[in-house]
Amino acid sequence: MIKINLLPYQKASKVKRKQAFEAQILLAILVFVGLTAGLGFFWLALNDSIDNQRTTRDQVKVQLEDLKKKVKEVEDIEERKKLVEQKIAIITQLKKNQQGPVRVLDELSSHLPSRVWLVSLSQTSNAFDLDGRAVTNFEIVDYFNKLKTSPFISDLELVESRQGAEGGLTIYQFKMKFKLKT
Repeated sequence: MIKINLLPYQKASKVKRKQAFEAQILLAILVFVGLTAGLGFFWLALNDSIDNQRTTRDQVKVQLEDLKKKVKEVEDIEERKKLVEQKIAIITQLKKNQQGPVRVLDELSSHLPSRVWLVSLSQTSNAFDLDGRAVTNFEIVDYFNKLKTSPFISDLELVESRQGAEGGLTIYQFKMKFKLKT
């Protein structure tokens, strides 16, 4: 079957143009609605992402504050540890220094012959100076030899031995130097 368009040419063209225009408007409206919906979803996604980033940032700030507190605690503990170590070192040194003079006095008195007496003992660091008196020079030599055998005394040196008089008696004055073994 053949179709014949009985409408005048201009009218048919106007109808087609009108239909094409309506189709374009409908297409434009659909594109506009689709674009608006797409942008709306994109905007919602960005807002959600921003909210997530802010939440993450806040959590990281809280963690950072906690870590700063822990670092401060560790620094305080290390500082206290240094103080304790210094105190322990001082106590150890005091104990060591406390034993030194006791040992020296014990060694000096245990080897002391009966006719020898000590006048003074002075200490400078680990070195000692000893002044004493004896009735004979032999007793000074005997005392010197006994001190040489001591396991706590080292670098023993007889500095001086001279004859003198005290109270009408002849005595021998002597000076010795030695160090305490560590």
